[in-house]
Amino acid sequence: MKLLEYINNKTDNAYKDYKLVSVIFDETNLECVFKFLYKNEITDEDKNKLHDLVSEYINQEHIKIIIKCKKAYLDEDLVNDVIYNFIFRNYTSVTTDFKKECLSTKIESGEIYTTITCNKFQYNYLSSDNVKKEICDYASNFFFEDFYIDFSLIDGEVSIEEIDEVMISNLYSQDDGKEYKYAKVSNIEKYIGEVNGCPLEMSGLDTAMQNVEIAGTIKFFQQRSFESKRKDKDGNAIERIYFSFTLASKSGRMNCVLFPLKADMVKAFNLKDDIDVLLHGDIEEFNGRINFKVKGVAFCKIEEDVQVEENINIITEPNEKYVFVKPEQYVEISQDNLFDIKQEDSEYLLNNDVVVFDIETTGLEATRCEIIEIGAVKIHKGKITETFETLIKPVGEIPDEIIDLTGITPSMVVNSPSFKQVIPDFFKFCYGTVIMAYNIDFDYKFISVHSKKCGYEFNMKQVDVLYLARAFVPGLKNFKLGTVCKKLGVSLENAHRAVHDAMATAEVVIKLGRNLDKM
Repeated sequence: MKLLEYINNKTDNAYKDYKLVSVIFDETNLECVFKFLYKNEITDEDKNKLHDLVSEYINQEHIKIIIKCKKAYLDEDLVNDVIYNFIFRNYTSVTTDFKKECLSTKIESGEIYTTITCNKFQYNYLSSDNVKKEICDYASNFFFEDFYIDFSLIDGEVSIEEIDEVMISNLYSQDDGKEYKYAKVSNIEKYIGEVNGCPLEMSGLDTAMQNVEIAGTIKFFQQRSFESKRKDKDGNAIERIYFSFTLASKSGRMNCVLFPLKADMVKAFNLKDDIDVLLHGDIEEFNGRINFKVKGVAFCKIEEDVQVEENINIITEPNEKYVFVKPEQYVEISQDNLFDIKQEDSEYLLNNDVVVFDIETTGLEATRCEIIEIGAVKIHKGKITETFETLIKPVGEIPDEIIDLTGITPSMVVNSPSFKQVIPDFFKFCYGTVIMAYNIDFDYKFISVHSKKCGYEFNMKQVDVLYLARAFVPGLKNFKLGTVCKKLGVSLENAHRAVHDAMATAEVVIKLGRNLDKM
C-alpha cells in the first residue's frame, strides 16, 4: 500500500486533497524529508498528524521524519506553462515553431480546460489518442482539478496533401530587396533530387520563398504518415509516408518535411539524426509560421569560422576548496522502494566515480553562445551521493526562446556567478571521474570550448548515455531522454532545468549499470 493510500485509510480520507511531491533521504544525518502539496488550508494539527502517520508507515525509529507542506496555487498562466514545458520536453519534433501563445486555458468550477492551436503537422501528432492521454495523465498528477484538453487548427491551415508541388526556376526570390548571407559548406554529395550548392544562412529566412537551399545538422528525425485523398482499387484511402525533422545550424533552425518519391523511399529511410546535409526546397508560410518542404538532399561538410585561440596555461590540478559552488549531499528515493532498494551491483560503477551533467545554454553554437546553468550529480559506488547546481550570469542577453524553453530569466541570473568563477568548482567536482551526459557531444563541446578559455581542460573519460540507451534499451520508437526514462520507470519532472535532467540521466545510468561492464 502506498503512503497516501495508507494515510487516507487511517483518517477516513482526511488527506484526499494532498499530493506527495518528493521523498528525500539523507543517509549521513539519517533524515527523511517528505514534501506534500495541499489544496485548501492546513493546521499545525494536520502537520503533526501527517508526521505521526508517516512515521508509523515507515516504522524506522532511527530515521528522523521531516514533513514539509506547500499550498498549491492555480491560474491560467501556470497551467499554460506546465503543459507547454511538458510538450516541449517530450515531443520536441513538433515544437520547432511551437509557442506558449498557442495555449489558452480557462478554469471553471474546479475544472481546467486547455485548448492548443497548432498547425496540421502538430495537430496530427498531439491529438492522437496516446499522446493526448499522456498529456492529460501528466496534468492530472500535477493539478488537483479535473483536466480537459482540446486541439484546433490554425485558421486557413492547409492539409499536407493539398500543398502545391509546382517548382519555380529562379534560384532566390529577393523582390523585397533583402540581402541574404550564404552559409559555407564543402564536400557536397548529392543524395536525393538536385541541389545547387548555394545554401543561405537560416537567420535571414522568415518569409515564403521558393527553390531555396539551407544547410545544417538533422535533429529529431521522425517517420510519419497520413491518409491521402486518393483511393486504392478497393476504395480504401492510401497511406502516404513522409518524414519530419529539424535542421539546426549556428545561424538558426528550421522545421522540415520530406515527401519522398517511391524511387527515393529507401534513401529517405537511411537519413537520421546528427547528419550534416544541404537541402533544396521551398519555404512555406502559414499564418506567420514557416516550414521547409524538401525537394533535394545532399550530404556535406559544414564549414565553421576559424577561432584564434589564445595561449593559455592549462590548470591540471583542482582547487583545494570549493569557492562559489559547493556540492550538496543528496539521495533521492521513491516511496515504492523506500529503504529497500535492491539492484545487482555494477562492477563499473563500483570501481569508477561518475559525474553525470547537463547544461542550459543561450543557443546551439558553442563558439558563439553561453552556458547559463550547470547541473550535475556524482555517482559513488553505484549510488547518487552529491549534486552540483548553479545558474550562471552570461555576458550577453538570454534570447526569448531560451527563456520560454528553460524558464531561466535575466532576473534569475543577475546575481549569479560568472562562468569564469564557476568552472574551477565544476572542474574540482569532475576531477578523477568518468563524465557522462545524454548526447554528450553537445554538452561537452560547450564545456570544453569555454573552460579552455579559463585555463581548464576536461580530459576525463567520457560516456554518452544516449549510446548506452540505444544499445541496451530495446523496443523504443525513439531515444529521447523522456522516452527512455518512461521505459525504465525513471521520473523526469521539471526536465527543462539542468539538474533535473542530470538526475534523471544518472538514474538511467544506474538502471543500465550492469551493461557498462560489457563496454
